[in-house]
Amino acid sequence: MLFPNLSCHHNRLKTNEKELVKEILVQEKEKRKIDSISLEKQSSESRNKFSGSFRKKEIRSVDKQRPPVKIDIMGTLNNTRKLKLSDVASSIRYVKLQTPPDTSLLYDNFFYRNELMSTIRSDGNHIIFQGIFGLTRFNMQGEYQETIWKNKTGIRFQGSKLAMYGGKDFFGVLPNIPVSLINGNLYSNFQDGPGEKGQVMKYKLSTHKNISVQPQTEVPQPDCFPGDTVLNTKKQWWEGFIQIYGTSQDTWAGVNDKWKAGKSGSLLVSYNNKGDTLCQFTDYDRIVNFTHSDYRYPVELSNYYFEGLLTIKQEYNDTVFRLIPPDRLLPVYILDFGKFKLNYMDGLNPDFDLSGKYLLKSLYESNNYLFIRYRQYYNAPVTRKKNAVKFYNALFDKKEGKLYHQPGFTVEPEGITNDLDGGMAFWPDFITPQGEMMKLVSGKVMKDYVNSAEFKDAFISEKDRQKQISMASGLKPTDMIIMIVK
Repeated sequence: MLFPNLSCHHNRLKTNEKELVKEILVQEKEKRKIDSISLEKQSSESRNKFSGSFRKKEIRSVDKQRPPVKIDIMGTLNNTRKLKLSDVASSIRYVKLQTPPDTSLLYDNFFYRNELMSTIRSDGNHIIFQGIFGLTRFNMQGEYQETIWKNKTGIRFQGSKLAMYGGKDFFGVLPNIPVSLINGNLYSNFQDGPGEKGQVMKYKLSTHKNISVQPQTEVPQPDCFPGDTVLNTKKQWWEGFIQIYGTSQDTWAGVNDKWKAGKSGSLLVSYNNKGDTLCQFTDYDRIVNFTHSDYRYPVELSNYYFEGLLTIKQEYNDTVFRLIPPDRLLPVYILDFGKFKLNYMDGLNPDFDLSGKYLLKSLYESNNYLFIRYRQYYNAPVTRKKNAVKFYNALFDKKEGKLYHQPGFTVEPEGITNDLDGGMAFWPDFITPQGEMMKLVSGKVMKDYVNSAEFKDAFISEKDRQKQISMASGLKPTDMIIMIVK
């Protein structure tokens, strides 16, 4: 999934280039809280000024008091550090998700590997598990609370490792578009294949357990999904937004991938819950004269919430923005890959050789750190099979303003050593508003770990060793467990 290449020039920032990329230390925690309150106040004032269907003009200026922090990735390769989990956290716990009445809801056809197809979201009060068969809500102890939606149509399996979905027979929540969860509201992209249209849905989560599955008829109807429809479209799933995010109690945003943004000229659009367009943010890097019949499938998106604000990193672009709804994109970081950066036209070109380029794999942010995973070469089954793709982990200390690279690389994405309890290596899949880092793993992966040579040779206490063995022995291969690190 791709986003536009928005360099400082293309963003039309009026600040001097050298000043823009000047590296600064992030302020102390108290100042960060004050700044966050100020930004939220600006956000609230902007929303209060909005009236009717008037569209606001986008703002992408730099905060002169806090210009974006440049992170020189390629220029700091020699600054290595053997990272350990105790460097970034002090505790770890494991939450096994209770098996729901419909056991297929937790099924992941990639349960045998470290990276799963399923995703999790949490606001600190609820855990949402999104798998190929739908959405399920759990409390923070992993107890099943409700089935929000069950996908019943348009899913086809080819062998044991390939799942296909979509098209005119798919009616449900698209597995490839993660839901968002903010202020107790869940936003999702719903595909009505038979009706050849889509819906963006908002669902207010209950604080109580709801054991009843949402009713569905034999012939699916558009009003089966619980909650409110905040936008109706007549677009098929491949034409809709690539991700949907709630941005406040009253607003949400749709994000386009690079191909759609480059063709339409719109990278992000903010809406209110009535479906009115509040602000349309421009993609300045339009796709022109692209002569290939196919384009390379997009790289991974790195979007998340930090202190209640949607933070986005478009594909092939250096700049990380925070959205202050509804009309401001604030530059906060610049991830600089230097001469190894890949421009968007080459990235889309399926014939372009990526072996000498570096791309961002994932980005997560806590109060103190940025977790940066990047890769060399194209991440696809054929390159993984040949061990051609290389993955790297790096940690940016926001207080020190320094980037530390984990020595070496891996041919599969791997975490940092778990020296807290001797368990599996850890790298976050998600970070809650309360700062708890989460990773979703399957029972099989945990069982494989305790049977590995790595575990047998690990220098850990006998108490921790027996704890890991005991946890793994009680798991089924397809069980889902969340590692929660704080």
